[in-house]
Amino acid sequence: MVPSYPMLKTLIFSALLFGTVAAQNPPMPPVEQVQEIVVQNRILINLNGKNISVLDVMKQMDVFLSRYYPQYMESKTARYQFYSTQWRQTLQQMVDRELMVGDAESREVKVSDGEVREEIQNRFSNDKIGVMGALEKLGISYDEARDMVHQDMLVQKIQGFRVTSKVLQKVTSKEIKDAYQKYLQENPAKEEWKYQFVTIRAADEASSQEIALKLAALKEKAQESLTVAADLYKAQLPPESTATLAVSQEFSLEDKAVSQAHRDALSKLKPSEWSPPTAQLSRDGTTVVRIFHLKEHIKTNPPTFTAISNDLKEKLLNQTAEQEYKSYLTRLHQRFNFDEKSLDIPARFEPFLAK
Repeated sequence: MVPSYPMLKTLIFSALLFGTVAAQNPPMPPVEQVQEIVVQNRILINLNGKNISVLDVMKQMDVFLSRYYPQYMESKTARYQFYSTQWRQTLQQMVDRELMVGDAESREVKVSDGEVREEIQNRFSNDKIGVMGALEKLGISYDEARDMVHQDMLVQKIQGFRVTSKVLQKVTSKEIKDAYQKYLQENPAKEEWKYQFVTIRAADEASSQEIALKLAALKEKAQESLTVAADLYKAQLPPESTATLAVSQEFSLEDKAVSQAHRDALSKLKPSEWSPPTAQLSRDGTTVVRIFHLKEHIKTNPPTFTAISNDLKEKLLNQTAEQEYKSYLTRLHQRFNFDEKSLDIPARFEPFLAK
């Protein structure tokens, strides 16, 4: 038998039988509003000699609800909402399943009676009322349940041959390593600089350097705050002084956003350190003297291949499974000459009415 991953089986099988929309959006009515559900039963399609009616679709949806959202089975409002929104999708999945069963039978895929009985027990067993009681509650006979389960198991096996085996052949160790390289390109290592600086302007560069040295001497008294140090120094300046000290905002920037001049000064510092007075060219073209305070330098490296290889593999398996599954369905539709015109559904047909 072709090997397969439980995850792949779950993905494809649930898509076949129930659909992702139904699984993600269970009915959650605020209050009970529907008193009665009227079913306008009719044949929706004849496929390979088998009729699929509105009642057949409803039974399939009931099986889904009872298995995954049993708390809503007693709510007519919930069931009506679910029927109304999901019947077309469920019908399409039933059609696809019938086509896959036909494909399985053409390849002489077999499911034993013992396998079917065991799955019926697993799927419908109820500790209080047993299998037969559970089926009666769903309005499904044992023969109908057996046919459902038998078809489901044929579908599982044929998708193993037609889909899962191809997926496992395509998702190789090389594919996973290539996915990691792509991940690194999209998520490179990051550096973040958190810093502040003070800009000193005086009559000339020498005067600015002298002020900067006096300012640096206030570091301990200012408790390492450039703002406090600047305020302390400004208080000592004589009224006639033309020197200015401007403290910047606190920056928190990724490395690519930091100017080269700032990076050159910051790269020599450890967190909490102040730089020595550094002459730099300001935006207006004049030379100023600055002191930088590096508050934090954060380096974030991407996860190692070992750490995320399983996640990358699972993502590749899911993506490839979806592609292979869609491709398989397209081939099936062509082989069995199925298209939307095959459905016998009048325009604006509503199979379920609420009263």
